[in-house]
Amino acid sequence: MKRLFTLALLLTSCAFLLPAVSSAQPDMPGYARIGLPEFSLNSVSLLSPKPGMTRVLTYVEISYADLQFVRSMRGYEANYEVDLSVLTGEDENSPRYANRVWRSTVVVSDFEETSSRERHDISETDIEMPPSTYMIVATLTDLETKEKTTVKQTIRVPAYGRGGLELGDLVLAKQVRVTQDGTYEIVPNVDRTIFDSRKPIFVYYEVYPPQADSLMIFTRVVNSKGAIVTSVTQERVATLPITRHFQKIEVGNLPVGRYVIEMQVKGDGQTALKAMNFRVHLSGVPGSVRDLDTAIRQLRYIANTKAVKRMLRAEEADRETLFLDYWKEKDPSPDTQTNELMQEYYGRIERSNLLFGGFREGWETDRGEVYVRFGPPDEVERHPFEVNSKPYEIWYYYNEQRRFVFVDEMGYGEYRLVTNLWR
Repeated sequence: MKRLFTLALLLTSCAFLLPAVSSAQPDMPGYARIGLPEFSLNSVSLLSPKPGMTRVLTYVEISYADLQFVRSMRGYEANYEVDLSVLTGEDENSPRYANRVWRSTVVVSDFEETSSRERHDISETDIEMPPSTYMIVATLTDLETKEKTTVKQTIRVPAYGRGGLELGDLVLAKQVRVTQDGTYEIVPNVDRTIFDSRKPIFVYYEVYPPQADSLMIFTRVVNSKGAIVTSVTQERVATLPITRHFQKIEVGNLPVGRYVIEMQVKGDGQTALKAMNFRVHLSGVPGSVRDLDTAIRQLRYIANTKAVKRMLRAEEADRETLFLDYWKEKDPSPDTQTNELMQEYYGRIERSNLLFGGFREGWETDRGEVYVRFGPPDEVERHPFEVNSKPYEIWYYYNEQRRFVFVDEMGYGEYRLVTNLWR
């Protein structure tokens, strides 16, 4: 992806360089690179006109910042390809039911847009499937850099059209528009993340009523503690075979956290229910940060203990402000939308969790700490099956003239640092 500038981060107790990470890093088995084209994948199941089948819409969303743009006659252009397979089971070795491959082109006129995390490209595919459990495996390839990322998702496809009142999967949308001919144009929120809860949210839904009748639709938003944040009641006249509509929900200024949208439809003495999760996220904060308190605790490698405790003890609204102010002071390019240092730091946290997680989160392990502080090593020397010693690894950082030795003392994969962190 786009090469980061070298970023200097001053600690209260010591100063060190947070090295830049780019697509030029050498491949090292077991230690994947940061900077791959991250994208979101989501599927919704709806009624199909084909008997015995279900219509499955699968959305792919990627931010402009995760694509490599090049200058073209039209401005700045990025191209990517999605290879999506549907497997008949929950195992990667299951037979393939369907495969779709498509390419998308993104064109912008302003160079600043090429690094925006607020702008996204969304593409989709529509597949008819019999009700069952499937695994979706999608690989997105940036056609400029040839970098690729694979995302897997298990879905349970329900059966519709069984005669009773039914409700299709809910779609959280950034925008819904009804055209003059009655077509619904939906811009889905694929990863179900809200960055500004002061704005309303939209939920597209489909009801499959057994007969034309009046429908009562009850929608509510519930927080992680089970408290109802807001609720809306709507009455609609059913249309056959599908009643399509969307619900606009004013949620106020919701704090960061996880929420559930619950929808209940009643008609002709029958009830149908569906629910959908979403989360409220701080604007400008990397998508990998899913919980503010955890993100604050993860600052311990670069912030002093007093500052971290102050944030955690603050009221919820103040906690957000203190967290954002901390990173604002560290922003190497305050005139841009992206705080490169924050993106880099939490990218390393996320990668550490993937690489070193086990009995505890990867970022909390010794290898995780070194990875977060210094970035991916230039070279890793592994000794997993030595005759006269316990398993160990040696990480080399040539520019810093450093090496770190980790030993698996107990033989359970928990490698402990046995060399000095700062010498």
